[in-house]
Order: sequence, then C-alpha cells, then structure tokens
Amino acid sequence: MTTKPRPIDIDRSTVPGLAAFALCTVMVTVFIRASFGTAEGFPAGESIVEGIGNSLLNITSGTLVTEGFLVAFILIAIALDAALDGALLLAERDGGDE
Repeated sequence: MTTKPRPIDIDRSTVPGLAAFALCTVMVTVFIRASFGTAEGFPAGESIVEGIGNSLLNITSGTLVTEGFLVAFILIAIALDAALDGALLLAERDGGDE
C-alpha cells in the first residue's frame, strides 16, 4: 500500500537548496571564464603509453615532461585494496561448511 506524498518542509530545505544553487553558479562561472591553454599533443616518436606510465610512477625519461602522480597512485591503490578487503569480509559465508 502506498502513502500519499508529504509536502516539502520549506524551512529545512530552502537553505541547503540555495547553498547548492550558489555553489553550482560559482563553479559554472569559474569554468566558463577560465582560459585554457592550447592543447599540446605528444611529440613524434614518443610513446603515449610510456608517458602515462612514467607520469604515474614519477619517472622522468626522454624529452616528455610529466607531472608526478606517485602519491595519488599509492593512495588510490590503498583505497581500492581496503574496498576489496571489505567486500571479501562481507562476502564470507557464516556457515563455513561449503
């Protein structure tokens, strides 16, 4: 059996709604007014895959200038490992006989 919808409580939902709208407006304004430089491709003879791997592991080799993402790579690996451990813990059977 379904119940009829309740009216929205204007007092509680107005302030967060206005805050979300203001934040969205600021983000859209900043994005529209931002000036992005010209896109630069990989130089001829450089490997795209090697460049991505070198930037992930913070290795500088060749003429390609990369940013280091080693800390972000390790933090994401730890977070994914924790998520996998949690999934395995939740998936364990209670009986254990099978």
